[in-house]
Amino acid sequence: MSSEGKMQPVPFPQDALLGAGIPRHARQINTLSHGEVVCAVTISNPTKYVYTGGKGCVKVWDISQPGSKSPVSQLDCLQKDNYIRSVKLLPDGRTLIVGGEASTISIWDLGGPTPRIKGELPSSAPACYALAISPDSKVSISSFCTFAARWRRPEILVLNSVLVFRKLRERRRGK
Repeated sequence: MSSEGKMQPVPFPQDALLGAGIPRHARQINTLSHGEVVCAVTISNPTKYVYTGGKGCVKVWDISQPGSKSPVSQLDCLQKDNYIRSVKLLPDGRTLIVGGEASTISIWDLGGPTPRIKGELPSSAPACYALAISPDSKVSISSFCTFAARWRRPEILVLNSVLVFRKLRERRRGK
């Protein structure tokens, strides 16, 4: 800010992109032909799977196999004409949370031989545009088109409803 209170550009330091651990080059390792517009992407840790969200589904790609041209799985999350807007992988790598142009957020269990839906969390808003998860997986924040919601323990996903909490907990225990 200037002395008159006006915003001014800040010079970018010349050495900001120099040093150990800062990449200087990138190379393409694969092309993932999702087939539709991709609005959301997340990557597993270690880097093996890429999850691309587009029209109605999330496609799962194994990028550890060079030249792989097809997804290893497809998670049908929304109606065909609705776009996925956000995908977040919990740090354990076994749970994927998906939001998009729908009044529900879906929770996927990736820990078994095939991905399966663990539960859905309803919302009064028509769409979820962004998801964020804390590094310890205890808090999730979702940005809906009309409000933002804060959830505790996203693996259970509590949102002002003990009933949702109990249903997901019971399902996890096999009840």
